[in-house]
Amino acid sequence: MPMVYHEGRRKAAIYAPGAYGREEGKTGHDLVIFDGGLLWELVAVVDPVHAGRDAGEVLGLGRKGVPVVGSLREALERGAEALILGAAPVGGRLPEEWLSDIREALEHGVDVYSGLHTFLSDIEELRRAAERGGARIVDVRKPDPRYHRVWDGRVLGVEAARVLVAGTDCEAGKNIATYTLYMELRRRGVEACMIGTGQTMLLLGARGLVMDAVPSDFVAGALEQVIVEEAARGCRVMVVEGQAAVSHEAYGHVSLGILRGASPTHIVIAHVPGRRWRAAFGHAWKPLRVPEPGEEAALLKALNPYPDPVLAGITLNTSAYPVEEARRIVEEYTRTYLVPAVDPLRDGVAPIVERIVSTLR
Repeated sequence: MPMVYHEGRRKAAIYAPGAYGREEGKTGHDLVIFDGGLLWELVAVVDPVHAGRDAGEVLGLGRKGVPVVGSLREALERGAEALILGAAPVGGRLPEEWLSDIREALEHGVDVYSGLHTFLSDIEELRRAAERGGARIVDVRKPDPRYHRVWDGRVLGVEAARVLVAGTDCEAGKNIATYTLYMELRRRGVEACMIGTGQTMLLLGARGLVMDAVPSDFVAGALEQVIVEEAARGCRVMVVEGQAAVSHEAYGHVSLGILRGASPTHIVIAHVPGRRWRAAFGHAWKPLRVPEPGEEAALLKALNPYPDPVLAGITLNTSAYPVEEARRIVEEYTRTYLVPAVDPLRDGVAPIVERIVSTLR
């Protein structure tokens, strides 16, 4: 099984200099939001800009008990056994100025986990540093050629429910929805598993592959193989992280491969109410419109190899709205689509999980 790191909760520091609290720090943010996920006990966030503050307070979450420190050395002094690169600079390339800190961590025997497009294990000086320190370099995004296969429909014979957390855009809250759905299912005693398709979810403890690093012909087949394997392990409900949106002009090809690979029996759509234009696409030659959940749902249903999937619910990121306004928005989406609509961080996801469980075969 590719990219699975169930080693127990190890002490880890998030490395996000100048990026924590900004859009490019999303990986680090999700790790803090979910207290390190299934794998990590967070001891620090490295970011000189916010040094001295609590990592949760930087994100507006209240205290999380994770200090932001100004240097790698301070993180090592707090007992970090792993360093997680928690930011994705433009283009996903390794910034030159990060090299010395990464080398130092490896030389101190600290494993380094990276989801960047630049593979640290391909950099000779870092490989040598890892050898000197007896540390590991884990390139989460590095593709596993054993999963390079063409979709053949075997997923349609899997008895487990497959819940795809799709979205209307990038940065719509799919990671948060995926993790909270999985945890709520587990809390209810359901034999659930969490399947990641991006680096952040894998670092939170999901099984899977980073799908945008898989050759396009094999995206659907690679995910299908992961699902077949998880079914063989006894998983009854699979929560599958989607990427971007099937309607997305730039990234929709990956989203479509994930849709077909999962062939979901249930769909949850993540949406940001009030967002009119694609996130991070101000450079496009014209603004790219974000569809409403109903439009995206119609595309997902039409392109899904599994006939008649259940629309299980809608998750909304209402963080830009005060509580009362957010409640009104949630109620409006529930009335409009006749399915549960929730903000996972404000409301939890119990109504969506109830709908999923009530429709299991």
